[in-house]
Amino acid sequence: MTSLNLIDLQAVWNIGVIVLLGLLAFIILGLVSRRMDKRISTHIRSDEQRKRLKTLLQAGRSVGHVIIMLVIILEILYEMEINIAPILASAGVAGLALSLGAQTFIKDFFGVVVILVENQFTVGDVIKIGDLTGTVERITLRATYLRDAEGKRISIPNGDIRTVSNLSTEWARAVVTLSVPLDADMGHVMDSLNRAAQEAGQDDKISGYLLALPEAVGWSDITETAVRVQLAAKTKPGKQWDVAQVLRKYALLYLHDKQPDE
Repeated sequence: MTSLNLIDLQAVWNIGVIVLLGLLAFIILGLVSRRMDKRISTHIRSDEQRKRLKTLLQAGRSVGHVIIMLVIILEILYEMEINIAPILASAGVAGLALSLGAQTFIKDFFGVVVILVENQFTVGDVIKIGDLTGTVERITLRATYLRDAEGKRISIPNGDIRTVSNLSTEWARAVVTLSVPLDADMGHVMDSLNRAAQEAGQDDKISGYLLALPEAVGWSDITETAVRVQLAAKTKPGKQWDVAQVLRKYALLYLHDKQPDE
């Protein structure tokens, strides 16, 4: 066997070892991240802190995957004695595409850094980005993944996120808007809304979600055909939809002069 063949076999052996070590690193990273996730779920009592730590863990796992993959690729290229600099310089269009791809990746990376550092949202939060609303399922170096009310999974590049509305952090407000005829007796309407707010505040279904008693806001707008009135309540984050449903039920009952048990 010639020395050239021995060198080739040695390179193949080294590449095989690199791939195996890379796979082992992926496995270890997965085991460690799952163990840490379990410890966070078990020992952290604060929901806000638990969501934040899980989000950071998820982002860290994504960083680890990228680093391991880059190390594997570079080591394989080294064993194959391939210098990628001349290839990129002579590739032209490919080099330009790679450069643009790198710029996009850097944009997304700094986007997720800002999101995590400023704690704009975490996994489990309900957020609105532009016209898209959903629950945050996953945050990676490249994108944020939402699950909307219809069950669709939405991928949004982190670098494209400019304005975010977090609907489930610290506290929320349930607001119910109702339309009554222009000629309605507004005294009767406000009395009905006040009774509805009082009754809803005592409802066991939502009393644990309330941070303040519901209140009748009163007139909010007048259109050509109706007067719009509102009920509102300060709630725990993520519970505003449940509270709004109960507020609407009592408002409709009292506006039609019915009792809650009818």
